[in-house]
Amino acid sequence: MRKFCVYGKGGIGKSTTVSNIAAALAESKKRVLVVGCDPKADTTRNLVGRKIPTVLDVFRKKGAENMELEDIVFEGFRGVYCVESGRPEPGVSCAEEELLQQLIC
Repeated sequence: MRKFCVYGKGGIGKSTTVSNIAAALAESKKRVLVVGCDPKADTTRNLVGRKIPTVLDVFRKKGAENMELEDIVFEGFRGVYCVESGRPEPGVSCAEEELLQQLIC
């Protein structure tokens, strides 16, 4: 499995770049998982065609023991799998941030 990360300041084309790379890899018959970390969820919205629930939203609603993979992984363009991580609310415990790190690493 190969992983790469695209990051930078807002408005420089990260979401467009990731959406296009994911689509191109999927068209080349590669299996692709995109984990979005954007509060606006632009990449996963581009690929799935709608806003999807974030991992943290589902975690808050159902709790870790009741979460299913189908609750957080959605199939998008040409079979690209998409997960939107979400971000902790300001002033919230770092425990949710730790959950995100476990998902990504």
